[in-house]
Amino acid sequence: MSDAIDTLVAEIQDLHVHFPVRHGRRRLLARAVDGVDLSIHDREILALVGESGCGKTTIARTIMRLQDPTSGSISIGGVDVTHVRGRALRKLRRDFQMIFQDPFESLPANATALDVVSAGLLVHRRDLNPTARREAALSAMQDCGLRPASSVAGRRMFQLSGGQRQRVAIAAALAVEPRLLVADEPVSMLDVSVRAGVLRVLLDLRERLGVATLFITHDLALAGVFADRIAVLYLGRVVEEGAAADVIGNPLHPYTRALVEVMPKLGRTHAESRRLLRGEPTNVTAVFAGCRFAPRCPLHEALDRPERCLTEEPALNPTSADHGVRCHFPGTPSPALPTPQSVTVSTTPTEENTP
Repeated sequence: MSDAIDTLVAEIQDLHVHFPVRHGRRRLLARAVDGVDLSIHDREILALVGESGCGKTTIARTIMRLQDPTSGSISIGGVDVTHVRGRALRKLRRDFQMIFQDPFESLPANATALDVVSAGLLVHRRDLNPTARREAALSAMQDCGLRPASSVAGRRMFQLSGGQRQRVAIAAALAVEPRLLVADEPVSMLDVSVRAGVLRVLLDLRERLGVATLFITHDLALAGVFADRIAVLYLGRVVEEGAAADVIGNPLHPYTRALVEVMPKLGRTHAESRRLLRGEPTNVTAVFAGCRFAPRCPLHEALDRPERCLTEEPALNPTSADHGVRCHFPGTPSPALPTPQSVTVSTTPTEENTP
């Protein structure tokens, strides 16, 4: 991990992203992201971790301005990009690039590797002539492990393996020399045998080019070895954030502890008890009067269901200089319980004002 983490590259403040949905005749709001604050510094890798449906990809798409925020602000390199559109947004996009989850769907099958990597240069580096543009694209491919780049440049996407395609996607993003890289589950579609190679490319580029990275994953174990800091997301809110070693070594939120419990561990026997979660996350069209994790929380059950958990939403409070948790009872051990009993939480669907 890099020690040179000082310059703030990206700052997301109080980000909300709500989607209108229909339920019968009612129009409701799905609160996909509901008040998220994140900061990413120069050369830093921040992992955003959570189960499917918690809002990770929505945050990524909103930062990239592929999705409009409902409210909040997004600043990249000190420039507020929250409401920028059109030509001005295209100009700013050189500073933030994205790697999508599926290299088979996100890249055009009949395009050559050179075409894909050169596409961003055509938009953001108009000062380059065709020869210089080709050299810049080949250099980016070489940096991403596509060696020799000249032998891969003319091959079409359908002729490349999944790992090679993802390296092409990384090269395309980094060819324009961005300050922030948003990687949405960049290795989840790849075979285990090629994941390490793609991750090594990202780490090497971070060290050599100083790129800051928002690394989105559902794999807490992977985040622990790859990222500098971890932010754990649940139902559109960050419930714990801190240095990767602290979050995994000393998880303070019951949800984070549950994720740590299911991480593979050497020497663990099948007889050892684990704090396994039951049930599914609560419907995101509801307004939560209290802690939105309470319906699944083994700690809430063990403490005899404190009323505070159901009526007062906890704030993300710091427990140390670089560790924060959103819980009324942070650090309280969660006993290994059988299936937690259901908890009745007072919620009210959020309806849009309709005529």
